[in-house]
Amino acid sequence: VILYFILVLILPRSARFNYDFKKGSPWKYETLVAQFDFPILKSQELIEQEKAKAGSSVIPYFRYSEEIVNSHLRNAEAIDLGHLNALKDDIVSTVKDIYSKGVVSDDGVKLDKSQDVSSELIFIQKDKRANKYPFTEIYKESDARAKLLAAMSDIDKNINFDSLFRKTGVYDLIVPNLIFDKQTTELVHAESADYISPTQGFVNAGQLLVSKGEIVTAEIEQMLESYKVEY
Repeated sequence: VILYFILVLILPRSARFNYDFKKGSPWKYETLVAQFDFPILKSQELIEQEKAKAGSSVIPYFRYSEEIVNSHLRNAEAIDLGHLNALKDDIVSTVKDIYSKGVVSDDGVKLDKSQDVSSELIFIQKDKRANKYPFTEIYKESDARAKLLAAMSDIDKNINFDSLFRKTGVYDLIVPNLIFDKQTTELVHAESADYISPTQGFVNAGQLLVSKGEIVTAEIEQMLESYKVEY
């Protein structure tokens, strides 16, 4: 019992990381290998940079309107093309394909002037889910109408479809069915800007951290700092 208490008293209370290092200087100790798994922490400077970037760049949210799609598809099926009514099925099918990808207004998205709205990605909320899509996969209103004109012109090049569409109101069948959701956009943006992951990668036990005499680079320094914190 006495021996047990003596051993307890002389055991170290906490582990100590007995290495001094500095970026740009050589590692003056033995080669160091990770004894355990640990995450690599981001520097405070990098975290601040990512927060600033997240705060200025906004990915917009749009709601997919089934009501608009169904309403305009019904209008397409009821439209009168006169002696060209045989082409109605092709028109309806093309309009349906366009709406399935999504149509946004030509006016774009208006937010705070200090914020850059993403021109590469958007979120589309459909069936209670929001999925991310490349902006190139959806249509602007004018592009959607041009797509309809091109698709029908390919079917019959002898018909002036532009004149026909203007006269019969076919162009009016194409309207934005992706409605910009400003409230959700600002809410999600605020949450994403507030939270930045504090880690950037992972080191496994047994992985080499730094060799004896090796120059401590910024990357090695961050690994060693992360190892020290976990140690």
